[in-house]
Amino acid sequence: MSVIFGRANEEEIHEIYELAGINREEATGIPFENHKEEMIKAYEHSKKFGAYFLAARSSGKLLGWVQVDKSTDWVTGKEIGWINDVYVKKSFRGNGVATALLKQALKELKEMEYDEVRLNVYSSNEQAIKLYEKLGFMDLNKFMKLDL
Repeated sequence: MSVIFGRANEEEIHEIYELAGINREEATGIPFENHKEEMIKAYEHSKKFGAYFLAARSSGKLLGWVQVDKSTDWVTGKEIGWINDVYVKKSFRGNGVATALLKQALKELKEMEYDEVRLNVYSSNEQAIKLYEKLGFMDLNKFMKLDL
């Protein structure tokens, strides 16, 4: 399968928005009726600050995407590259698409002169954690909760 990467076009963005709730539920393992609306709101907010979707496609079909973004380290104030919402459609998983997407996103962030890239991942998403670690990501901090 030959995979081509590029910024998502309008048709692909529409498809990404249609799948918005599904990807969030898969990543978190938490069913929630407003996942789609909340994801779209987050996408739109990031877009205002220059974020874009990097799409993976083959034979004209959208295979998956990652939102390439930026953030600020809250301790140092340094601007850093940020990875949002890595997603590969179920029928295309297991073919290295997520790895290739992330490598392309990292390449683009480096070209934008970021020397650090971060992302968030739920601790229950073991498959994603393995992928990120394989690419060199490491734990930076822990985000913890207590149910009362």
